Amino acid sequence: MVPVIADLFDCFFFDLDGVLYVGGETTPGAAESLDTLRSMGKAIRFLTNNPTTRVRIADRLRGHGIAAEMDEIVTAGSATAKHLAERGIMRAWVIGEAGLHREVEMAGILPAGEKDCEAVVLGWDETATLAMVRRAALAVRNGALFVATNIDRTFPTAEGPVAGVGALVEAIRTGSGREPVVVGKPFPPMFDEALASAGFPRDRTVMVGDTPEVDILGAHRAGVSAILMGDAPLSGEGDFRRPDGRISSLPDLFAPGRTCGRWSLPRTE
Repeated sequence: MVPVIADLFDCFFFDLDGVLYVGGETTPGAAESLDTLRSMGKAIRFLTNNPTTRVRIADRLRGHGIAAEMDEIVTAGSATAKHLAERGIMRAWVIGEAGLHREVEMAGILPAGEKDCEAVVLGWDETATLAMVRRAALAVRNGALFVATNIDRTFPTAEGPVAGVGALVEAIRTGSGREPVVVGKPFPPMFDEALASAGFPRDRTVMVGDTPEVDILGAHRAGVSAILMGDAPLSGEGDFRRPDGRISSLPDLFAPGRTCGRWSLPRTE
């Protein structure tokens, strides 16, 4: 019997938008493919830079016919809250939407202001002002830990790309002279949380994503193999953004002839 990609790994990480759904439409065969992986005994984790609550993500996935439990979901918000707790942070000034505030509070971290915070936590916040950015930069300069959910420069909307969290991060970085701890993809903390949650070693885990600069790069930085879904251009050999396998849709995980290599650090001469 010819092995297929699904046979090669025990744990599958999935990006959401662009892999499981695009806007309001489920990608072809997504729900059925995940059901098949579960029937094979595979572990599944959903990874997203969206800092909203895991409850909302689970509800959205179920709306697409995809089964999802809370402990299978790792958001930028939940990963940030976990990171803060592990650093011993007790009081944080959170600049972000309600979902991020909720995840941080669920971790037992108290809300604080610029004067008494141990950390400034930055997510997307449409209400953020230049005055808020200035005060956040001052708090960081005075010793508060600077944590960002992600550094995405833009995110897609019906009107086209708009400025993302990365724009706010850059403003505070410039004003404070400090580098942030970035929790979301393509940085390792989110992958580390998912790996710890799933309980499988890195060499038995694979990430399926549609963005080389976020999903593929992030997986490789974390020591995990990565599959690119879609037609994004490929980078050259040795580039961390180059995937170990490529598929057109999730049913290709079970298609004979499709394969995926194992990630290993490129050799340096």
